[in-house]
Amino acid sequence: MKSIIIGVIKIAIAVGLVWFVVNQIETTDRIELPGATEEASSTYLTGEFEGDWRSDSWLFTSDDGVEYRPPLAEGWRVLPGFFTAVKSLTLSWYLLGILLWTFLLLIAAFRWQLLLKAAAVPVGYRQALKLSFIGYFFNNVMLGSTGGDLIRAVMVTRGLERNRWRAALSVIVDRLIGLFALMIIAACVLGVFWYLQRISSVRGLRQVTQIVFALLFLAIIGASIYLSRRARAKLGLDWILARLPAQKIIHKLDDAITVYRDHKGTVLASVAMSIPLQLSGIFSFWVIGEALGAGLTLGENFVIFPVVQTVSALPLAPAGWGVGESLYGWFFESFGSSFTLGVAVSVIFRLTTQVGFGLIGGLTWVASRERRQGLPITGEEQ
Repeated sequence: MKSIIIGVIKIAIAVGLVWFVVNQIETTDRIELPGATEEASSTYLTGEFEGDWRSDSWLFTSDDGVEYRPPLAEGWRVLPGFFTAVKSLTLSWYLLGILLWTFLLLIAAFRWQLLLKAAAVPVGYRQALKLSFIGYFFNNVMLGSTGGDLIRAVMVTRGLERNRWRAALSVIVDRLIGLFALMIIAACVLGVFWYLQRISSVRGLRQVTQIVFALLFLAIIGASIYLSRRARAKLGLDWILARLPAQKIIHKLDDAITVYRDHKGTVLASVAMSIPLQLSGIFSFWVIGEALGAGLTLGENFVIFPVVQTVSALPLAPAGWGVGESLYGWFFESFGSSFTLGVAVSVIFRLTTQVGFGLIGGLTWVASRERRQGLPITGEEQ
């Protein structure tokens, strides 16, 4: 009964977020006129664009029939509606975004294989890649943008007689290392923003900076204490764990995590590998944003993407839909773009990287010999 109530609450949150996003986006084209009235800092002309709104040759016809062409008066701003933004997608930029995300997926599978090898789980690269794609497929139907990790954890244990918990927990370790790398990148960029005194100029960025640095600090301290035999002994952590209920499960969980303290080189290599991997993800998002004319700098995307991807991973809504759109819209608006463009970029990015690659994972699962014959997916490659 409790799980049903929690599920209903999460669905309600998802519906509420989607409702909020839908009500915030603009479907009509607009031109913003700043300082037009005493009651508001700006007002808008609504109408319709003809031609590419990002070029110097568009035509805007307002609802009252007045035509506007570039250049506009100083301070006036072009704001395309959602569908106009999507229709303006530049194919070459978009294809580059897909290529960058493909690189990310290939490296991510290799990182996971290294972690599995350190946990003494015999999975080859092709199997790791196959399971990763299947996980992307299930990401689309489970809560959070990482819901498919649960399926990946279950499937990687099939056919294993030993180290099943290590295999399952490797998925969580893999995800945490990826998120840790994202936070490192975000912290570095936010540090530069702080040095350049841009923190206070962007709404809410100071609070975001504090949260990112706090999470990064807690992650480093927490991991260091948990994996250190000396720190565990001094703080009495082993004594506490020994007195918790379900000792058999606790022992298996602890073994599955602490196995990596004897493979520090693998962990460091995984973190190092995650930096270019996550950079590729950020570049992919920025490139797709450029394809839609988002107009944000690469540095701004280095702040936005890690934070939103981390929050979207929380199991709040199916595939994280609604959560990411709300945050991307808010961030884009805070950095001088528009909520609508933020949502448009988020939707196209998700449809490409999450749904598109997820469909490939679905086809992989349907066509797999393991699904048809019920064979274990783990084991050394032939």
